[in-house]
Amino acid sequence: MIPEEDAKILQSIQEQIYSKMNLGFDLSELDILNDVNTSKQKIQELGVKIAVNNTELSAAILEIAHSIYFDRSPRGDVPDFFDAVMRMGADRVKVLMFSLALFSLGKGPEARLRAAKSASIGILGRVIAQQMNLKDECVRRVETGGLLSQLGKNVFMKARELGMNLSDEFILKYELHLATVLIDRLKLDPFLKKAVDMSVVELDEDSFSLAGIIKLAEALTEDSFKKYGKLVLLSPVPDKQNVLIRTTGDDVRALFSVLGVEEYIKIIEAPTQRQREAAAKQGKAGSRKK
Repeated sequence: MIPEEDAKILQSIQEQIYSKMNLGFDLSELDILNDVNTSKQKIQELGVKIAVNNTELSAAILEIAHSIYFDRSPRGDVPDFFDAVMRMGADRVKVLMFSLALFSLGKGPEARLRAAKSASIGILGRVIAQQMNLKDECVRRVETGGLLSQLGKNVFMKARELGMNLSDEFILKYELHLATVLIDRLKLDPFLKKAVDMSVVELDEDSFSLAGIIKLAEALTEDSFKKYGKLVLLSPVPDKQNVLIRTTGDDVRALFSVLGVEEYIKIIEAPTQRQREAAAKQGKAGSRKK
């Protein structure tokens, strides 16, 4: 049971944050994304409303959908809001919108660092889940849980930046509670309440549980940021010869770029065997021409 005085503070924090966030819509309107009977027209109408009221948020969601979840070749179609919801899933879209709106409240170094860490945990969790050949539904849960994993703390830190006197002890005590409240308010998958409560690494019968994958992604993120002050990855990258058109490392860089935190990502290029062979052939062909 939360003491009455603490409950008042928590309520005040939420009211301050929500009143300053420009979502471009009322949170209750997101309910249509969870209704399997919702028409494409209604989803598109919500997308149009967001685009009119918060152009930056709308553009970011579509760019994330296009750069990571859709074909990024020159002929790839740029998705509309309905396409983004269908491809990414309602929960993932809702968490991204809330997170983007929260991060946009401040452009300072601390706010950008929190945005970068949340992005890192979410996308590394997705990569691990995909490598484990989990179903798309599970991959979505992991990525959404990763994005949410520090959301309670992020809201508290933003409230502190807005002038509220919050001790570290208070934040540590209630960050899980606040994250749970946000999950309920956004009407997200109840599993996510378990995902944000990560006091220990959890295993299934023969592998990491979904929550365990998120914990692993969080540990990898924290380790990299502690050592380098950013996420550092060794990864292949696309090349001019189109041997590789897209790579996981490039997807991570694209997400950081869309979020405006590209200074917190470093990709160390590690060419694949196919790329090295293609480069060698090109070098020989160039030598013959001379």
